[in-house]
Amino acid sequence: MLLDISNSTPLANYKILSNSITPRPIAWISTISNAGIINLAPFSFFAPLCPTPMIFGVSIMNKSNGDLKDTLLNVKTTKVATICSVQRDFLESMEKTGKELPYNVSEADTYKIDTKNILDGYPPMVNGSLVAFFCNFKDILNFSEVCSTLILEASKVFIDDSIHTESLNFSVDNVGRVGRGFI
Repeated sequence: MLLDISNSTPLANYKILSNSITPRPIAWISTISNAGIINLAPFSFFAPLCPTPMIFGVSIMNKSNGDLKDTLLNVKTTKVATICSVQRDFLESMEKTGKELPYNVSEADTYKIDTKNILDGYPPMVNGSLVAFFCNFKDILNFSEVCSTLILEASKVFIDDSIHTESLNFSVDNVGRVGRGFI
């Protein structure tokens, strides 16, 4: 079947991409609101864009009511975010954080996800994540009214001592998105 995507809806386009470009790593992004509330949200439309400088792109669809997602609002305000890796032990918690909560309601608190602050000036990382990137806001690309592409630049990276090697040849068994499921 040949589909004309110029006549397609944003949701249909998302489904086509999310089910065909797999597996995709999931970024668990931690941000903080001006009120000091930790937002923790998973994004499967996430990718490294450049190694030097270390740049990431995160595609962020609007909430179901059309509002901007908390992650995007927080980064626009605070100019920082922390990208955490998601290991298998976190799958259930990560799925819960994908549910829409009202603004300034913390997913970390609501779902009892332990976080830890290891770098001043940046949102906390998920305690137990093996890799975390502490990022600064770089840009927002708007290709449509329903989706924004957040560009983040890492300034520091945390690599857990259990996997770190001097050669940086380490392996992380991250959760990835494969269509409607996870691996």
